[in-house]
Amino acid sequence: MAIVRNASILFVCTMAGNIANYCFQFIMGRRLSIEDFGTMNALLSVSTSITLPTGAIMIVIAKYASTYRVMDDPAGLSSLYAMALKKVTVAAALVTGAFIVVSGLLGSYMRVDDISTVLILAIGIFGSFMLTVNLGMLQGMQRFYYLGAGIGLGGVLRLALGAALLVLGYKLNGALLATVLPAVIIFALTVPALSSHLTGGVKSFRHDSLLNYGIPVLIASSAFAFLSNIDLIMVKHYLAPREAGLYASVAVLGKTMLYLPSSFALAVFPMVSEADMLNGDSFKILDKALLCTAAICAAGLAAFTLYPDLIMNMLFGSRFRGASGFLKYYGAAMAAMAVLSIVVSFNLARGKTGFIYSLAGGSALTVAVISVFHAGIQEVMVAIALVFTALSAFNLWLVYRERRVFYRKRSYTLLKPEAGNTD
Repeated sequence: MAIVRNASILFVCTMAGNIANYCFQFIMGRRLSIEDFGTMNALLSVSTSITLPTGAIMIVIAKYASTYRVMDDPAGLSSLYAMALKKVTVAAALVTGAFIVVSGLLGSYMRVDDISTVLILAIGIFGSFMLTVNLGMLQGMQRFYYLGAGIGLGGVLRLALGAALLVLGYKLNGALLATVLPAVIIFALTVPALSSHLTGGVKSFRHDSLLNYGIPVLIASSAFAFLSNIDLIMVKHYLAPREAGLYASVAVLGKTMLYLPSSFALAVFPMVSEADMLNGDSFKILDKALLCTAAICAAGLAAFTLYPDLIMNMLFGSRFRGASGFLKYYGAAMAAMAVLSIVVSFNLARGKTGFIYSLAGGSALTVAVISVFHAGIQEVMVAIALVFTALSAFNLWLVYRERRVFYRKRSYTLLKPEAGNTD
């Protein structure tokens, strides 16, 4: 069971990073005011939304790196890496520059008075773009130990830097710096793992095929990241600062439903891509990934439903206890997103893009729903839980329909020679 083995490698590494990330959140939840805690997480959601293209970049690079790996073409890998570094550096500079220009307006919308607080995100935006190139190469080449280490180290560095900056007296700005600096550091640390492709032979690279695949991937990954983060941004605008802070604490815990199974989505992509190229049965890989994801989410939802007060009080302290009753709603929303992430990764690995219309529609619906239903924390969470569950169910149905056609064709192919046998 290669999917389980590879996902387990990534799971252990990403779990170390996730634990460190949550320790960081818990420390900040106790050391920052509730209002600053809400501001921190809302701004980080802004950063994630601005770096939406990085998800597409990583997927495209991983797809082509996987192709060259199957073809045993080191010159192709070198060409891909050189081209990606050049193009992404330019894109990162342009996006970061545009962000700096609009940072004042953004701060006004989110009720952030200190413009330097917003500008800190520029470091993370540039670093996230560059890091994506290396992680995409490692994923596509199925170098899961390096990929897992690169992802896991981010959380460890964030925790260490955050603790150090708190000791030095920095609060909100220190928390943001601790979050954005690791991307730059990890990019530098992962370069040696790919150094052979910096000096290897380079051949011409077809940009047209990359763009044909990259544009729908950009739409899909952007829509998914948008769905995962827009609620925090809109809540910061619509709700009072204290309510936004309480919402953020629930979101931090609830997103464990999305982050814990993420190792399966990372492992699914290159494995399904390879199986699809070799005409294998990629649906079996999907089944195992969905089963493991469902098991993790079910355990998390049970904990959120049975012990919400204990979890909230233990991790964030008594100040946030009033938000514990909302954990099950947000957990349900993120469990649906976790299942959807597996299906999205599965489809993109096979070059299927028809599902992106549902993600675009779901994004628009989420904005509309929150714009109408934002009277309180519970109303927002129930609304997005319903939207995300419906979106996940619809995409599962699309895959189920395709599966039936696949197995029907396979059965026909296997029976055809036998039916034509006249002996």
